[in-house]
Amino acid sequence: MEIIDEAKNIVLIGLMGSGKSAVGRTIAKKLCRRFIDSDHYIERKAGKPIPEIFSQDGEEKFRALEKEIIKKISQYVGIVIATGGGAIKDPENFKCLNESGWIVALYASPEVLYKRIAGKRARPLLTNHDDPVKALEEISNERKGMYAQAHFQVDTENKEINEIADEVISLLNVNKEIHFKMS
Repeated sequence: MEIIDEAKNIVLIGLMGSGKSAVGRTIAKKLCRRFIDSDHYIERKAGKPIPEIFSQDGEEKFRALEKEIIKKISQYVGIVIATGGGAIKDPENFKCLNESGWIVALYASPEVLYKRIAGKRARPLLTNHDDPVKALEEISNERKGMYAQAHFQVDTENKEINEIADEVISLLNVNKEIHFKMS
């Protein structure tokens, strides 16, 4: 599979557990592109995991690091980027990502998201909640408008990683063909 415009980045946004990292790695492999997970990049730069950044330095410090990283990786060409779930809360982050390529929002129900993340690495935004599914629902409602600004929306519920990656690639190819014919 090949995308007509190899210079544009493919940017995946969505809530935790939506599949950004797994789908991003798969898309990158299928298209022979470099993959960058912004959260892993932040952890390397900070020298500690995100939960520690949140607990020791606070969310504000994390968001400042995230902004710095998003600005940097948005300058790369032809890569696949998986962002942290809240990266686009900052309008400047969204602007940088939007100018660098196609933004694809991945989504699933809060119940499915929680099943996917339960028992895995700590999620700072869920640690102080008695009902993590309700917390995911609240976060989803808060960010719904931001995610709606993406070029494409892809439901990841009840789908395999390969299937989701192929759907994203197909959406981008169809969009490229339409754009190419209109030019």
